[in-house]
Amino acid sequence: MVIENLNNTLMEGIEKYEIDSAKACNISDMLVIENQSLYNNRSLQDYYNKSINALIEYLIKNDINPNETKWNRYAVENGYLSAETIGYMYGNGFHILCKELRKKLKQNQIEQECCNKINIIFKK
Repeated sequence: MVIENLNNTLMEGIEKYEIDSAKACNISDMLVIENQSLYNNRSLQDYYNKSINALIEYLIKNDINPNETKWNRYAVENGYLSAETIGYMYGNGFHILCKELRKKLKQNQIEQECCNKINIIFKK
């Protein structure tokens, strides 16, 4: 609860004082990691996985890749890692990760459509 209040205060400060988003994201990431160690005892890798799953859901729901600023706002509000941290852990950057995830999602959709067509053909 304390960490959530700090995150909310951080978001209000970002909007009110137009704080540099990179600095704010670093602070937010520190809060997220601290929250993790205090309350959940999950590893950073678990937090990364949770953030990637949220990013995939975001991509599916919004049908558009978020820019870093949009993702960072969403991440702070929902307790996920920032775009910078995700990109660093991924190894190729946030933007490339989004493009590759979108490509995989599209490929899965095409494969599913093909499977559905095959099932229809064989059911006849």
